[in-house]
Amino acid sequence: MRLLERIEQSGCKSVSVVGLAKNAGKTVAVNTIIRQCVEAGVTLGLSSLGYDGEKIDVLSRLAKPRIFVPEGTILATAADTLPRAAAGLEILATTNYITALGEVMLVRARESGHVEVAGPDSLAEMRHCIAAMQGLGCRLVLVDGALDRIGSAAPTITDGTVLATGAVAGGNMRRILIRSMHVKAILSLPGVSDPALRATAGAACQAGQLLVVDSAGVRQLPLISAIGHAAAVISHLSPAEPFSLVVPGAITDSLLGELLYHPRLVKQIRLVSPDPTHVFVGPEIWQKFLHFGGRVEVLKPITILAVTVNPTAPAGKSYAPREFALELARALAPLPVYDLFLGETAVPL
Repeated sequence: MRLLERIEQSGCKSVSVVGLAKNAGKTVAVNTIIRQCVEAGVTLGLSSLGYDGEKIDVLSRLAKPRIFVPEGTILATAADTLPRAAAGLEILATTNYITALGEVMLVRARESGHVEVAGPDSLAEMRHCIAAMQGLGCRLVLVDGALDRIGSAAPTITDGTVLATGAVAGGNMRRILIRSMHVKAILSLPGVSDPALRATAGAACQAGQLLVVDSAGVRQLPLISAIGHAAAVISHLSPAEPFSLVVPGAITDSLLGELLYHPRLVKQIRLVSPDPTHVFVGPEIWQKFLHFGGRVEVLKPITILAVTVNPTAPAGKSYAPREFALELARALAPLPVYDLFLGETAVPL
């Protein structure tokens, strides 16, 4: 099954493509989906959280794969990118969303060609741009998660996510596997199943409140954030019975590390987060937290549709393509893994 077929089978109308590191093959995945949309007659919308499609990477100075769009593609991109497009572009609407590269414009490709894409800076603005492109007839909207911005995978932005990983994700195969599996685990966190807790936690996250929810009821902590206050948060918790701690901001190594000093608390706690992109925890602390019985659930889960892999690192070690793809496919199963440099169907196990 090809990537577009998997996307359509899922029912997703908007999809983010997110790279675990620069040169992970994200743009190759974007171009592959674009080409498959052309073949299937799917009208496509395209934008980016960040800046992508330029000939030379502004940081590494290495050549980059260009983004090629067919005639009829709708783009949400900043005004300064328009003169550099090889495709003829027709301005359809303005947005009043200002970026360092000018106002974000809604444009249509009047002919096929390479483009640069620089979308809005905020997730809320991106959500509005996606809706606008869908209103202009786009059957699928792609959001390029430029500059490794995992936030573009937020379920409040797109319906699903394609992850791009590869040789650049670590210095050796073990580190590549650990990082890829860890990101998959975080982005696959389960949703809160209890309706009452979901409603209470949703209201708390909207209000930015740290809450403890247990059999005695709901208690707001006298802190505005867990960041920088992990020990203070822990001082308000009791391991007497199971409880939930609603964290509207980031869940970090600091919070989980402090909890690990109190194993009885870890066994009783359920951390509740708005969505997986709020969880910033390294693999080692994460595994220890799970080992001691810790749980994290989210209000809005992410749908990971597939993983693409790139066995080549421009400034590091590269790998034999088929063996590399097979290693990752085994590690990330049952998620389908694609090496789009070898072919357009998932790696068979």
